[in-house]
Amino acid sequence: MKFANKDILKLFFIIIPVFIYFFYKIIIILKNYKNFFNKKIREKFLIQISNSQVIIKYLLLLLSFIFFTIALARPLGEPIKSEIEFKGIDVMILLDVSLSMAAIDIQPDRMEAIKNGLKKFLNLLYGDRVGIITFAGIDFIQCPLTTDYDAVDMIIDGLYPGMLAKDGTYLGNAIKSAIERLMVDAGKSKIMVLITDGENTGGLSPIDAVKFAKEKEIRVYTIGVGTKEGGKIPEGQDFFGRVYYKTYQGQVVISKLDDTELKKIAEITGAKYFRLTDAGAFNSIVKDIKNMEENKIKEKKTIKYKENYEKYLFAGLFLFLLSQIIPVKKL
Repeated sequence: MKFANKDILKLFFIIIPVFIYFFYKIIIILKNYKNFFNKKIREKFLIQISNSQVIIKYLLLLLSFIFFTIALARPLGEPIKSEIEFKGIDVMILLDVSLSMAAIDIQPDRMEAIKNGLKKFLNLLYGDRVGIITFAGIDFIQCPLTTDYDAVDMIIDGLYPGMLAKDGTYLGNAIKSAIERLMVDAGKSKIMVLITDGENTGGLSPIDAVKFAKEKEIRVYTIGVGTKEGGKIPEGQDFFGRVYYKTYQGQVVISKLDDTELKKIAEITGAKYFRLTDAGAFNSIVKDIKNMEENKIKEKKTIKYKENYEKYLFAGLFLFLLSQIIPVKKL
């Protein structure tokens, strides 16, 4: 069950212990009442109290407060969905998550710099659908095309180098997968944003793959990550907290930006190449795509939920009034 004010439910941590305490005290009072006065004195001078009626009265009062608390938390019923029309471009982000994205030639590291850039990119969009495909030695659809930027933002937070089962940088395979996904899900106007250090390690030729993108009229913007000097790739820390780096055949691996193919990929499709460190790189992409013809997309969005507190409020009122009507005196 969904609640609009679920923090109100924390009152149960106060209400229930308090009621348990007073219930215990009532049981003690009833017990002392019976033990202290003998039956003749009780019948002649005192009110004849019904133990069962006192307990029922008290339990009804407890239930009424439980229902009042649930009503205050505003339980929600069925979602009310509305169909909303969006106008925009379909943007598939193709993101390299190989271990080289942990290199520290950009501060704090490549992946964190990418994530910060993507979050700023999301803030520049309105009505455009965004999807994310992550890739290394394999590729994975991390997020299908959507206008739910909050969901995309959360997915970006969860990205990290080495998250896929096979390491490497298979650029051509990743581009081909992104094209296939766009051809199935996207509208007429669609682009791809390829973010990588450009170090292709196998698979299909990126140039051959991007020629297929040109045939399908998909612009491929490329963003190069890293520096020409390169950086070490942290792999962990030792017992003393010292960072150790990835090595190959006894030598520390240095990952460098190789943007030769990235520039060709952008040029072939009529797009542009940027460095991640370029000021306004994502702004420039947004300005370019705003000149494209916008797709019209209809999506069903959950705008609000039906309020469902009334029945709990009425139940609480009924039980409270009933608790007041029931006498403690024996009938």
